[in-house]
Amino acid sequence: MRVTFARLFVVLPVLLLSACAQTSVRSQADTSAELRRQIEAVNREMEAAFNRGDLLAVARFYADDAVMMGPRGERVRGRAALDAYWQGVTNPRRWRLDVFDVGGSLTEAYQLGRSTLTTGTDGRERDSVTDFIVLWKRDAEGRWRIAVDMWPGGGS
Repeated sequence: MRVTFARLFVVLPVLLLSACAQTSVRSQADTSAELRRQIEAVNREMEAAFNRGDLLAVARFYADDAVMMGPRGERVRGRAALDAYWQGVTNPRRWRLDVFDVGGSLTEAYQLGRSTLTTGTDGRERDSVTDFIVLWKRDAEGRWRIAVDMWPGGGS
């Protein structure tokens, strides 16, 4: 009987640690999947706003104190500048946001992706394609907002 109890005291902690580790890994995978789902859903909302020509709605996906940083040192910072930037897009046609990677937590996240933004008029369209890094944070109401938007290269 002593051998059984001795084994139990050795094996039980190992089994408990193993179960906790598996639960933690599973929980982490569930959180990652949920985070990606949420960020992808916001990307689809942004595309829809752009595609219907509501550029002010696109700007509202950014936090009031957000900053956009382009490849040549351009910076757009704050609500008024963000609104003006997006409303300054001429002849919007289509926007596609591809999600390469998402990470972080359910309150702060990063996204690596590619933007394909199409503008044009009179049958002549121009695609601007660029990779980007976005840092997301939740606002007071729990909605995802862009805090930092960086694209290292010019659109092609």
